[in-house]
Amino acid sequence: MAHQTETLLTGSLSRKRTISPLVVFLLRFGIETAAIFAAAFLSGALYHSFAYGRTTTFQYAEFATAFAVLFAIISFYRDDYRASSIIQAGKIGQRLFQAFNLAFIAVIVVAFITKTSHIQSRGSVMLFYALGYVALYISRHVVTAAINELTRAGWFAAGRVMVVGFESELLWVMERGAPQRHGYDVVGVERLVHHRDDSLDAPGAGIDDIVEKARRLHPETIILALPWSEANLIDQCVRAFMNLPVRVELAPERVLERFAELRLARLGPMLTLNILRPPMGHWGRAAKRIVDFLGAFVGLILLMPLFLVVAVLIRLDSSGPALFRQNRYGFNQRPFRIWKFRTMRTQDDGPVVQQASREDARITRVGRILRKFNIDELPQLLNVLAGQMSLVGPRPHAIAHNRFYEGKIDLYARRHNVLPGITGWAQVNGLRGATDDAAMEKRVEYDLYYLDNWSLSFDLAILFLTVFSKRSYRNAY
Repeated sequence: MAHQTETLLTGSLSRKRTISPLVVFLLRFGIETAAIFAAAFLSGALYHSFAYGRTTTFQYAEFATAFAVLFAIISFYRDDYRASSIIQAGKIGQRLFQAFNLAFIAVIVVAFITKTSHIQSRGSVMLFYALGYVALYISRHVVTAAINELTRAGWFAAGRVMVVGFESELLWVMERGAPQRHGYDVVGVERLVHHRDDSLDAPGAGIDDIVEKARRLHPETIILALPWSEANLIDQCVRAFMNLPVRVELAPERVLERFAELRLARLGPMLTLNILRPPMGHWGRAAKRIVDFLGAFVGLILLMPLFLVVAVLIRLDSSGPALFRQNRYGFNQRPFRIWKFRTMRTQDDGPVVQQASREDARITRVGRILRKFNIDELPQLLNVLAGQMSLVGPRPHAIAHNRFYEGKIDLYARRHNVLPGITGWAQVNGLRGATDDAAMEKRVEYDLYYLDNWSLSFDLAILFLTVFSKRSYRNAY
């Protein structure tokens, strides 16, 4: 154990050179600009060939240039071009989707203001929306993978880092944060000793000696591994390193590791650390609502003939109404009445609701088919249109089941921080049917993953899987 500790506090990675931020920017910008031009040219050629039977010159150069410049500006200000951002990128698709849509809208607005929108073919521009995103997604992954391979091979580093602090905090930063395993060249790990008079020293050296060592080793970033409660000690270190051209960053307290995303914010003149916020945010909820409304509106129109046929079959198969309504909890546990095609001979909606089981005698012949292919849920497009549900989200359970599982499963109620959905991440992974304790815990786990990783592209993927994935039809009874 002592040997492992000594290795963590003295070992560092030896790299040939650090990636220049300019090199990263030029590499990313060059490859992504080429992808934009290729997608613009291809979309113009394909559209004109299909629509007019010939390939004509599409004014792609102006459009592609404007889009590439705006996309680069947006990516630059979102810090997507930093080497460290590339190596640690865990949500490439989500960040790219946001930047791509901002650039696309900006190009359309610029074309409208400058009265040049007539130059581009509308069909070509819409085709570019699909091809351009795919091209940029591939190119961004290629650049990320290339830089990751170079850093793993030891050819490059995302930055030069020195870690300074108390031994226990140093060990936690080097083990848990592991900058040496995330593309950084750790040029030094310096231990500090806290004396009773609130002075700081290093074993065999003073804080000034660490400053001189940093001057020789040229770190770009110094990480202070100190407890946040030691304000005086942090001030001493900041003043000592203020004479160096470096970034000084304070390592997080261990308790903050419990929270997935942290963000600095302001509450009036007070600086705060935001550790929890509603999923999606204002813009995300607005975009999701637009997609939900349009999807539900179009879906109801296209599916109306199917609804009429299903309603007739239900009435012929058994006595009772074709549609069934039941109380459910929605956003923020607000009750609403959900629409479904009736699939059972009973219509339970009280303090006790018996969950459907395999070979359940209450399920009608038509109802068994409707449940197998998820057709019984389609009337919930009315709930989506009314703003009570979303196309994608955690499935709403009967209120009786909600009350039962809230006391048994940790964070169960967090599912209601977003609108419930007709389909969801749990459902496309086969988590349907019986709601025993183990199955419900797994379903909640998938629902919470959806909340923490939401994006419009994730919603579209779930809708696609709902229709075309075999797992979406498992355990349907």
